Amino acid sequence: MSDLFTALPDDPAPPLADGYLDRVLVRGRRSVRRRRIGTAAAWTAVVLAFAALLIPVVPPAERPAAPARHPSVPGHFAGYSTLTSTVERSAPGRAIAMYTYGSGELFNMFQPLVVGADEDTYRRVGAVEERDNPQSLLSPDGTRVLVGERRGETTDLLLVDLTTGDRRAIGLGASLEVRLLAWSPDGRYVAYGAAVTDTSHGPPDSAEYDALRHGTLRLLDLSTGRSTAVPSVRSPFAAAFAPDGARVAVQSAQEVHLLDLLGTEQAVVPIDAGRGLVARAGWSADGRFLATAPWDGTAVEDGTFLTENAQVTFVPIVPGPPTPAPVAGVVRVLGWRDPDHMIAATTDEQGHMSLVEVTLSSGARRVLSRFDTGTTCEFHFQHCEVADLQLATGLLPDLGTRAAESADRGPWPWPLRALAALPLAGLVLLYALLRRRRS
Repeated sequence: MSDLFTALPDDPAPPLADGYLDRVLVRGRRSVRRRRIGTAAAWTAVVLAFAALLIPVVPPAERPAAPARHPSVPGHFAGYSTLTSTVERSAPGRAIAMYTYGSGELFNMFQPLVVGADEDTYRRVGAVEERDNPQSLLSPDGTRVLVGERRGETTDLLLVDLTTGDRRAIGLGASLEVRLLAWSPDGRYVAYGAAVTDTSHGPPDSAEYDALRHGTLRLLDLSTGRSTAVPSVRSPFAAAFAPDGARVAVQSAQEVHLLDLLGTEQAVVPIDAGRGLVARAGWSADGRFLATAPWDGTAVEDGTFLTENAQVTFVPIVPGPPTPAPVAGVVRVLGWRDPDHMIAATTDEQGHMSLVEVTLSSGARRVLSRFDTGTTCEFHFQHCEVADLQLATGLLPDLGTRAAESADRGPWPWPLRALAALPLAGLVLLYALLRRRRS
């Protein structure tokens, strides 16, 4: 080896080309910058992957129950999404509407949803999904949901707080078949029908139907959790509280019993054959009339799909005042803005459903919002259906319409969040392998 070095010529090395050192320095600096950018991108991917998995794990502790601004409905309700989170994971705050939405042609993909009264928040009610055949009521102020069982006996009702996601079980004192009827305007009382399972006539069809045929009325005081039985009112079909909350109207057969909160009967209002008291919102805002809809004497209105328009008629509580003219083309009465303005759901010939405000004195209508009943359900193969629509009746006097924005559906479910993090984790792994090969 030393001989080889000795044999090398002593001639000086050729001069470097002009600008050679400058080019080397530029390329070296560029290589350093690329490595730094790659490292920063890898760490950014790591942070995003962890964010997709971990944020937000815990929902906010509490949201304001009654913001200062006026409640409103979106100009149109958002379409179906499997990415909608639950109330229990991410509390949405007060709601303006609750309904069942989806399709069941090929798969049962119905969702029990609440929609925000102040923002375009959409959440599933997990307590409803956990029951085999649930029934539910939205409170007049939109901050709570009461959940029961539609088929079979139950020993308690679940009260879900939409501002926190918390639940409270309210015992019934026995195993009963229950039919939830109406919620008082002040949010304190709930009227429901209750029956002990009677198998003498055969297997029970449903808790609601058995409570309708064989049950008696009860008034639940949510502040104490105690129920007051009203055995004089049997087979309660529908109920609606007076605007001041001091009385409740309950239909049994073709009579509506007007009761105080102790269960004492004050009057009886007869209803024409083939007509039934409008559930939950059947007492007019001025307290003078009861709204009625077609009823065959057996059908249970709650939980039915909202597809067929019908005529709403009015019955005076006391003889004397002229009754408003019948209102045709109504799927369901949902509440009152004031004595002359009724909020209702209606459908057109194509089956598209809308929320409308009906002026009783003139018959004029104003569309407040529309529902998406297009083919966004069951992976975009089926039309969407709406069932058991309820509004927060205590918020309707100040109700407005807001421009629909991008729907806030809360954090994704864990499996989807993990799936979304996989590509990011793959990029990090690929970058690490490339760096190792280069080194």
